[in-house]
Amino acid sequence: MAPRLEEVAPLVGGDVFDEYGRVIGVLVSFSSNVNGIIEYVEVKYTDRGLERIEGDRLRIEQGRLVVTPPWKHRAVKIIEALDRAYRRRNALEQITAGDLPAEIVEGMKRKIEDEIKRLKVKADESMAEIRERLGKLDDELTHVASAIAFLQMSYFSGELGDRNFEHGMSHLRKLKQSLISEKEDAKRVMEKLDKTLKALTSPAAKITHAPKHKTVEPERVVQPSVPAKDSGILSVKVED
Repeated sequence: MAPRLEEVAPLVGGDVFDEYGRVIGVLVSFSSNVNGIIEYVEVKYTDRGLERIEGDRLRIEQGRLVVTPPWKHRAVKIIEALDRAYRRRNALEQITAGDLPAEIVEGMKRKIEDEIKRLKVKADESMAEIRERLGKLDDELTHVASAIAFLQMSYFSGELGDRNFEHGMSHLRKLKQSLISEKEDAKRVMEKLDKTLKALTSPAAKITHAPKHKTVEPERVVQPSVPAKDSGILSVKVED
């Protein structure tokens, strides 16, 4: 759900962040519908032009405008659509003929199957996009490691002062951590997408409704039975 106008308006002129803590630009404008829902925002990148970002990629976190990366936004939408399509298909399998004409049910099934095929293609495209992003993240991490190495060499050789070294290292450490966070997130999303495809396309896969809660009766305390006199059990009485 896109944020509302009253949430975004006070943030104009402020930094815009991605999900991994990086500043991607400055919020300079936005558009909202008559219901006050943000349709898109305009973000100015440093010394670059504007980028228009759709409202459903935005959320407010701790007073900051946060943008979901496009690769993740597309993948999550596909996962949600696949799950919904398979639930509907399984629901149609449970519909008995009854008073419904067979051609109506069969037509609905064909429509769902066509939608599932389309979503599978989109899922494959999304997987390829995430793999490409992972490759770029690895390249960026290698670049950061190289920059750290050269900065440390300059510092330990006496060519760079303490203050400048700490400033440079602080930015590089922060960038490295954000890249690692995005890489781990990309792997999680790709794994979820892959599992969704494999599990939900299995013939044995069935999505059932959650079981109804059963009333739990209080546990009865079972009193120990007293053995009969002729039970053959020896009783020993201990005198004080």
